[in-house]
Amino acid sequence: MSYGGAMNMMAPAVGGSASASSIKQVNLERESELRIEVGNETPLKLRLLNGSAEIFGTELAPETWLTFPPRVKFAVFTWYGATIEMDGATETDYTADETPMMNYVNVHAVLDARRKRAKASSPNDSEASQGPRVIVVGPTDSGKSTLSRMLLSWAAKQGWKPTFVDLDIGQGSITVPGSIAATPIELPIDPVEGIPLEMPLVYFYGHTTPSNNVDLYKTIVNELAQMLETQFSRNAESRAAGMVINTIGWI
Repeated sequence: MSYGGAMNMMAPAVGGSASASSIKQVNLERESELRIEVGNETPLKLRLLNGSAEIFGTELAPETWLTFPPRVKFAVFTWYGATIEMDGATETDYTADETPMMNYVNVHAVLDARRKRAKASSPNDSEASQGPRVIVVGPTDSGKSTLSRMLLSWAAKQGWKPTFVDLDIGQGSITVPGSIAATPIELPIDPVEGIPLEMPLVYFYGHTTPSNNVDLYKTIVNELAQMLETQFSRNAESRAAGMVINTIGWI
């Protein structure tokens, strides 16, 4: 099930209390997740009551209400068990104990080991000092953005500052659709507000599919790649942390 897409368009988190009459509690067993699609008309408030849980790789703070706008899809995963409270209408919500999270976290562990080796290498050894470069590919709505967010947030939690490269002009996880962009990720990505926009490197394409002008799309991707190579050559920390590249579903 894909949860990629709309998180970059979320409204800011809203604190406060919820009406007791509309609250629904869900108890999650270890290594299970609550999959949610918010209703079409009204937002949904959600908080972690006890235990530990995360959304797209970012841990939830206990007793803190988050507000998700209508029609957003996401999943709350727990490694050790948790109780979740919801206030508001959902289009669907259900628990699942078969998830790909173990595979995803194993990928993260491999990438973390490669970052450590790169950091320990001599900066003069251009190949050994280069951290992992991960490109996430797949058809539309297959969960590419979700996996990218998880890998980035887990890396940031470990103290790395990986570079997120978004080549998906149809969705625009970093900036508006019709652009490609790159930005360092210094903290786990906020489950509501999305990726912080401080100083992203952005190239405007002007369409939401490469088929409108394939040559132009290739040109700006090449320009972005060359700029990142230059930045990496001057910053050993960013070079060791590597990058996660999200792609478009268009083939």
